Amino acid sequence: MASEYDDTSSAIPWPVKIAFIILLAFAVWLAVGLIFATLRFALAIAGYIIVAFLAYQVGKWVGRNSSGPEP
Repeated sequence: MASEYDDTSSAIPWPVKIAFIILLAFAVWLAVGLIFATLRFALAIAGYIIVAFLAYQVGKWVGRNSSGPEP
């Protein structure tokens, strides 16, 4: 009966458990960093597109309104 609760048989040693937890934490850190880097890149691209579109619209407006008086 006491042998059912004996955890010395086929238990994972605690240094292996600690190493696994450290590796898992490192993998999660890399995954979260990759997600944030991707989101940051997508936000930067969207910002460039928005600024380019606004500059194009302002340029069209200025071009239409700066053509001096017609003869």
